[in-house]
Amino acid sequence: MMDHIYKGILDSLDSYIVVIEDNGNISFTNKTWGQLSKRLGATNDLNWQGMNYFSCCSILQLNSTEYARDCQRQVAALLQGKQSEFTITLTACTVESEIWLEVTGSIVTLDNTRYVLLNHSNIIDRKKDHAEIEKLTLIDIETGLANHKSFHSFYFNEWQRSKRNRSEVALLIAEMDHTNLDQRQTASIAEIFTRHARRACDLAAVLDNNQFALVLGQIGTVSCEFVAQSIYQEITALHFMTEAGQAININIGISSATPTLIDTSDMLLNSVTLALNKAKASQQQCINHHCPTIVFKDRPLMKN
Repeated sequence: MMDHIYKGILDSLDSYIVVIEDNGNISFTNKTWGQLSKRLGATNDLNWQGMNYFSCCSILQLNSTEYARDCQRQVAALLQGKQSEFTITLTACTVESEIWLEVTGSIVTLDNTRYVLLNHSNIIDRKKDHAEIEKLTLIDIETGLANHKSFHSFYFNEWQRSKRNRSEVALLIAEMDHTNLDQRQTASIAEIFTRHARRACDLAAVLDNNQFALVLGQIGTVSCEFVAQSIYQEITALHFMTEAGQAININIGISSATPTLIDTSDMLLNSVTLALNKAKASQQQCINHHCPTIVFKDRPLMKN
């Protein structure tokens, strides 16, 4: 009687339920499990009872080797009393769409026999919502450019990659001399910066309302200066004006480096900040680079 009650409850759930014995053989599957298994490539008339769950992972295209091994290890720990439950997440592709499964395992006892109940839930909508929220935390909503947080993360990773590959990395920071840019002006500047971030190793970012940055991987100061000249000319050609009718000008600081093992990412960032301050202080020069390109030394320096 109790078995029928349990089965009735499990059949009424939207989750995909599989109950397995301690050897991994399937003792029970609820009705919705058949729907999931069909989406994952199994045939309609497949009788799951008595089949080994871990062996069935290949039928269900559930990344059989990695998932089956991990799940089997978690089930063993559960049966040994080392944990009260476990959760594994994994992706699976179907003909119609992608599924993101969250598999939770727990112990159930029926007629003095222990079983492991595996509850499979499709959390793709939750994952999509989380990814969208994460994306929003890395993007400046007004411009669509990377925000301050995303800039620093990308810049640090590109610096580390350049250090490993002994390649150059350049950095450009531009600042408009008017702090209250309107939405049209900001959007136009963002569009220009986006056009100059063409490669995977490039990133255009907004650091403040009137300050923009460009990370350029695998190029030196000469190439970065060419990009800076293009940005300067394109923004100058827009003839931005304040509400009082004064021209809005742009100042740009640039620098590049080939990081050595003893260099930190702050070195280049500080160099560009100094270059930007020099450009802002100069009446004639609106583009400035602070220090020469630092090149990795392949051979140790010899003392005289």
